[in-house]
Amino acid sequence: MPVSLRRVVDDHWERLEEERVSGPDHVRTSELPVTTPAGSLLAAVDHMGNRHVLVPLTANQHVRTDRRGAALAVRERPLENGEIYERYADLGCLRRDLDEVFTGLVSDVLSAVETTPERPLKALYTVLNRWRDLFRHAPAPLGIDQLAGLFGELVVLNELLAGRSTAVDFWTGPSGHHHDFTIGSHGIEVKTSTATRDRTARIHGINQLQPPPHGDLDLVWIRLESVAEQGKTLAELVESARRAGDDDASLLLKLAEAGYLTADAERYHDVRFEIREQRWYEVGEDFPRIDPAAVPADVSELDYTLDLAGQRPHATDPDEIRARVQRITRENT
Repeated sequence: MPVSLRRVVDDHWERLEEERVSGPDHVRTSELPVTTPAGSLLAAVDHMGNRHVLVPLTANQHVRTDRRGAALAVRERPLENGEIYERYADLGCLRRDLDEVFTGLVSDVLSAVETTPERPLKALYTVLNRWRDLFRHAPAPLGIDQLAGLFGELVVLNELLAGRSTAVDFWTGPSGHHHDFTIGSHGIEVKTSTATRDRTARIHGINQLQPPPHGDLDLVWIRLESVAEQGKTLAELVESARRAGDDDASLLLKLAEAGYLTADAERYHDVRFEIREQRWYEVGEDFPRIDPAAVPADVSELDYTLDLAGQRPHATDPDEIRARVQRITRENT
């Protein structure tokens, strides 16, 4: 969803919140710039200040009340104004601390309805089920190594966003792709270490250092130090990505796939990292790695440790990293 339309949604809710709703069964509404054959979608706010989006229903459509989650609820809501009686599917967020996440979900719903305006209810359920599945299966709190790994990927994502505001699309690691970023025919694999000594990277699988077909690959190695003050939190990197990027919905989904929910940011507020070293390598023909062609067919799930401490391979000069990032995004999109 373009950032301008996301802002429109937020603006609608903020204006609706300026006046109190008269009673518990009432909502204040305003018409959103997304239409269907049955009418426009509506932003709404209830008497508790909770935010809703209303999707118009046709005469033969009905919504079954769904309150399986503590945060989201779906119900059928009739609206009557004088002689006009209309019915809507009402998706509401019951927790104000999740307003930002809900905005991402609603943005995704609006994008889906724009794509298939003749089936708005189906679009709503499709998006909702995808989001619920992600949040239902969100893992236990991330450990320090997982936090460091996600931190490293967000460092690179912010580098890419500095040159291209749609770079969230390039972040493929959370979905299980064997490279963390895929930019056209170029791949980027990120390895993060919190060790104070050595430059080693654990390579998972024989294909992780294989460039994409007819493309090339970079390996980014980042050394982090956990610090009590200064440094940055994951929440700060996420906020930087949200400011620089155009697609909050995709970013929030990918963070959830990686096991991080923005609503849980407070859980990690004491975890701060400082970047001590950042090295970029071009994975060329002479790069030290296991060649998949040399692995016997009956060998699988092969992991190994790569030592980057020597003169080989050669790292990209730090001053050239930004120029390299800009060149990669320009040449491969």
